[in-house]
Amino acid sequence: MVRTIRPAGIVAGVAIYLLLMVSGCQKDRATPPATKVEPPVRPAVVAEPPADAPLESTPQETTSETPQVKEAPPDPNEAQAPVDLTLKFSPGQTATYRATTEVEKRVEWMGPESRRPAGYADGRSGNHIEITFEQRVKEVRPNGNAVLEITIRALKYSGQIQSQPVSEFDSSKTQDQDNGLASLIGISYGVEMTARGKVIAPLDMESVRRAVKAGTPAHGVASKLFSDGVVKNRHEVPPLFALEDGLARPGQSWSDVKSFSFGDMGIKGYERIYTLTQVRRDEVRLALVKMKAIPSAAMAEEMHKRHRTEPPPGLFDNTEDYEGRLDFDLDKGQIREYGEEMWTEWVVVDPAAAEGVAPPTALKMGARQFHRLEQVPSS
Repeated sequence: MVRTIRPAGIVAGVAIYLLLMVSGCQKDRATPPATKVEPPVRPAVVAEPPADAPLESTPQETTSETPQVKEAPPDPNEAQAPVDLTLKFSPGQTATYRATTEVEKRVEWMGPESRRPAGYADGRSGNHIEITFEQRVKEVRPNGNAVLEITIRALKYSGQIQSQPVSEFDSSKTQDQDNGLASLIGISYGVEMTARGKVIAPLDMESVRRAVKAGTPAHGVASKLFSDGVVKNRHEVPPLFALEDGLARPGQSWSDVKSFSFGDMGIKGYERIYTLTQVRRDEVRLALVKMKAIPSAAMAEEMHKRHRTEPPPGLFDNTEDYEGRLDFDLDKGQIREYGEEMWTEWVVVDPAAAEGVAPPTALKMGARQFHRLEQVPSS
């Protein structure tokens, strides 16, 4: 959709907005699911196949796409049976995961160089993070929550501003062992998690936060990587705790809401709709849940009331997409893979140029957020 805002000052005004635009500050909103689905009746007996089937190995390379998992045909005998999408914890249980996140914003000038604002440059800004960690169930509490001990085994980090690298670290490289971030390897912290995949609280964070010398650039990076909000987002699995009662049949859908802040470009709210598309048997019994998000009108109205930020002046067009998937091991009650990717793009056109009064000029800007949690073979 295209709408006219104001015809004045697009070039300088938009440039200032874009240089200040934050990339991907996000927050969840604890709002009941917008699409309520009545949960199925839990069966009296659920036959469980053997739980010792080996896990399929996971590719080691990192991609910028929503995780793809080879799908086997659904089992016709299980097509209509409800399945239990809850985590199974037992003391001493271990698994190794890799969490990958990418946050990026980009800006591109579209028009004659003679009209480019002074000091303005195209570019991309953001970061890429990979953390490989061992997860051990330290304790299972009477209410079913688990205390998980998270030990950092590997870390990669890269950041850039206007396409210029500002920080890079890879714990697997010998030349990076003098970097302050290297001291994080082998350090542990904890999280309390429900069987529905919700992180109640990070625990014992002081050891990881003190591992990097204060006042150094590495300490600034570590402080962001292990803030409470980032730790929570790294470990929890929204499709699980959004599902009432933890049971679902193939074809059943449920939902929650999430918002993203884009600085002066405003806040966007989405309803994430999850659908259990199939239950299949590979090496183990797996459930596949796909997510497709749509703009949340109710959240957009509420966010507008709370944050009355006006976008830059000009003719304004926006496109976006937000999808994800969960591959869940039903036999072991563990996450095989969970990932989601959101991207949005704006194009702001000078009204005078659109009317033929001036040469064509526009700014294209975009934002992207990617998150993936995948189980990897233990080394």
